[in-house]
Amino acid sequence: MLTQHALRRKLTVHSFGVILLELATGRKANDGDEYTSLAQTAWRHIQEGNPIVDALDEEVKEPSYLDELSCVFNLGIICTNTQPSKRLSIKRLCKFCSNATKDLFMERRMPTSLYDASPLLKNILGSIV
Repeated sequence: MLTQHALRRKLTVHSFGVILLELATGRKANDGDEYTSLAQTAWRHIQEGNPIVDALDEEVKEPSYLDELSCVFNLGIICTNTQPSKRLSIKRLCKFCSNATKDLFMERRMPTSLYDASPLLKNILGSIV
């Protein structure tokens, strides 16, 4: 059984996972019917064997970013496991994110300018870009 402190940390990880799912899918945490959350919808999507790419936000789903968006979605799934004891610890989550960032630098896939930064900028900045 988890202590109150440990449970609070697992809830923090769950909340982070929900934010990741929001980013990857373009949906809000409470999208869905009155009985279903975004995390539940994402889990059902995976359990039914549907491709991850089908769950991703159409506005930012570009071929050059599919791997990154899929990684964000997968990490969101891992962080929102229905069993708190099976979620990543905050320490492991930070280590994973740190390694993922290092991998991007190693692959030299970091954007070379503001305009290459992300398809999200197109939505945020609109005609400015």
